[in-house]
Amino acid sequence: YHRRMEGIDYTGEDVLIGPGSKELMFILQLVYYGDLVIPTPSWVSYAPQARIIGRHIRWVPTSLANDLRLSPEEIEKVCYDDPYRPRIIVINYPNNPSGSTYRIEELKAIAHTARKYRAILLSDEIYGELHHKGQHVSIARFYPEGTIISGGLSKWCGAGGWRLGTFVFPKSLHWLRDAMAAVASETYTSTSAPIQYAAVRAFQRDSEIQHYLYNCRRILRSLGKYLTRRLQRAGVSLPEPKGAFYLFPNFSAYREEMNRRGIYTSEEFCNRLLEDTGVAILPGHAFGRPPEELSGRLAYVDFDGARALTAIADYPPGKSVDLEFLKIYCPKVVRAV
Repeated sequence: YHRRMEGIDYTGEDVLIGPGSKELMFILQLVYYGDLVIPTPSWVSYAPQARIIGRHIRWVPTSLANDLRLSPEEIEKVCYDDPYRPRIIVINYPNNPSGSTYRIEELKAIAHTARKYRAILLSDEIYGELHHKGQHVSIARFYPEGTIISGGLSKWCGAGGWRLGTFVFPKSLHWLRDAMAAVASETYTSTSAPIQYAAVRAFQRDSEIQHYLYNCRRILRSLGKYLTRRLQRAGVSLPEPKGAFYLFPNFSAYREEMNRRGIYTSEEFCNRLLEDTGVAILPGHAFGRPPEELSGRLAYVDFDGARALTAIADYPPGKSVDLEFLKIYCPKVVRAV
């Protein structure tokens, strides 16, 4: 699967399987003594895992001007003063919580900086197959000797709860694979056999799965674009998602009005939004943003996926999903925004 996707000569000996990529990420931090370098915002479990183990966390700032993407310049600032310090740099794309992804030239620049400081790159690509144009490129192509690719089934297969994660190592990091395998043998031991059989089928990527992914991307791309435009017209700042199924809106334009209603933090905002409207989003503070930033993560998947996929099968290939389709088959999400 990875040979086809990345064009790198991986073998089965390069892969470690676990009961979800989250478990593998925890074990990686357990066996590798180094700082964890993560962008803000980033997925909610990276930092708590580091705190549990006692690792030092370096948050790397991002900006809306750069669609909340990690930049090589900011990585340089973190590494410059102590160039030999061991580090794991996490890059996650398409991104949870923003849906942003990277252009090839940006990946090359990040790879160059990581190689310069001999940092290990943990490339969390669990949403890679949900790039809205099917054009995901792994940074491992540009820094193969120092990149671990993290993946799994649950997101792109729509298989939440089917806990199977994968780490793919270059030969130069087999010592790290072996250290992780030693811990795995004393903890989870193995992954459920029925899930492994399902994974074999998924990673074979036959025409049925290709068709499923194509239609998933069509729906998510159109829905993400529509929701972004609606929010931006209302004065909300956010990047347009290029993959996955998340938005990360910033409502700071409404700060004065919210302050008058006793709302000063993202957590207070999300609690009030839930109480007043029934719309549930996660506060930006959970993703490493300042508490006073009125941001949050919105997951736009509260619809009947099987029904939507059946309906879109009648759409000609290449035809964009229109607003009428979204109102009929994704009504809760459209109404919520």
